[in-house]
Amino acid sequence: MCSTCSRAFGGWLAGCGAATAVISAVGQTILMMTSHGDVARLLYGIVVMLPPSAAVFIITCLLTAIPTVIVVWFTEEFHIRAAGFFACAGAAIGALCITVLLQSPAVWTSGLVCLFVVAGFVAGLTYWFVMCELAAGEDSM
Repeated sequence: MCSTCSRAFGGWLAGCGAATAVISAVGQTILMMTSHGDVARLLYGIVVMLPPSAAVFIITCLLTAIPTVIVVWFTEEFHIRAAGFFACAGAAIGALCITVLLQSPAVWTSGLVCLFVVAGFVAGLTYWFVMCELAAGEDSM
């Protein structure tokens, strides 16, 4: 496997993890607000949120694989290394994912699309950061 491919794969997995963290953090925040200081209820909710978080990660990986390959090919072909480009591409992929998941115009008027756009934005920045770090690590060896 070429070094660029392995870096891209690692960056993509890290981006999927970052998007999952953003989406799960919103769920955890809602859980904290509704627990009203009941620590036992909060801990129970945290444990209950683990399987849905794993499902979000798997679905994120499945939905973003092909769009990410296209973006990675495009950036490698045209030597694009700007963090803003990756953040915007991630945001666009996030918007695409929620549109594919919930095919309703109401998604765009709700706050749900904003959550996925932010998650994609963070995922794009994470991808860029991991790619830069892995490339710097390879250059130093």
